[in-house]
Amino acid sequence: MIAISFAVFSQVTYSAGLRMMAVPPNFAASLNSLCIFLLAFFVGQNFSEANARFENVCKTNGCVTRLSAIAGGLLPYKYAHLLMRHTNAIMHIYYLMLSGPMDDAKWSLLEERGLLSREEISSLQLQGSPAVVLYSWAIKALRVVPTEDGCKAGPELPERLFLQLLQPLEEQIGGARGLAAKQVAYTITQIPSVYFHIVYVAVNMFLLCTTYEMGHAVALAWNKTCDDIMEEGAVCVPKVAMSVVLQVVTVGLFLGLLLTAEGMSDIYGNKVFDYDLGVDLDSLWNESQNVLKSMAHDPPCLAHQPQPLPEPKADPAPKGRSQV
Repeated sequence: MIAISFAVFSQVTYSAGLRMMAVPPNFAASLNSLCIFLLAFFVGQNFSEANARFENVCKTNGCVTRLSAIAGGLLPYKYAHLLMRHTNAIMHIYYLMLSGPMDDAKWSLLEERGLLSREEISSLQLQGSPAVVLYSWAIKALRVVPTEDGCKAGPELPERLFLQLLQPLEEQIGGARGLAAKQVAYTITQIPSVYFHIVYVAVNMFLLCTTYEMGHAVALAWNKTCDDIMEEGAVCVPKVAMSVVLQVVTVGLFLGLLLTAEGMSDIYGNKVFDYDLGVDLDSLWNESQNVLKSMAHDPPCLAHQPQPLPEPKADPAPKGRSQV
């Protein structure tokens, strides 16, 4: 656009008629204010959405971490492993659905990571909403824990208290599922189409007008000396250069802000500044596996009988005073 304007106006003889074809100042000022307002609001809104999505990711990670810790400290290995598998699988399913529906490659990934068995995958493929079905399976397994022999935390822990301790596990599973599902909703419904197009139209119209004005400045500098004296064939090279350079900077700045705002509307993908959800999925599953490994050994504070604390020694009597 800049090159076309420069090429056209450099070949046109500047005249009074051409001067009258300049963009009216009041229109340019109004368009400038409107464009800056729309662009600033557009950037702010998309940044707020990106920040909200990142906050939801952090909350989801916290839910899975708390579930791993509570399940590892409260439940037998069998049920702790099942809950950790299903909760991590729920997150994987929702995050994988950001790039489209579940396919054979995505299901195979869940099997390779040990999150789901082939039998579980076959059952989930026959039903809709696999993540919600997994959620219901986890809740059913959680409800079975207090009724099976040898599955209580210990004879000193009443069943009522044990059931109360299971409630936070349900809350963490539900929190992880709900927050992960919000990422899919954010991806499907990003920028409203009408809002997106009006911002693009306003910014490009503003840049078109400024580029047209740059062409006028080039045409004027092409027929004037640097002393501001009209002379046919004269060229004020510094003014031409400054007009072109400043217009390039203006176009680059406004398009940069526009594309930055558009990029922040979806912070997951292959762009350089995108957030990598795969790192979170790997870290959380490794974290759960580490908790499962630690369940094979009792904590040091519980493995041995604590030694009694030494008796405090009596303070010696101060010198110069008789002991009573």
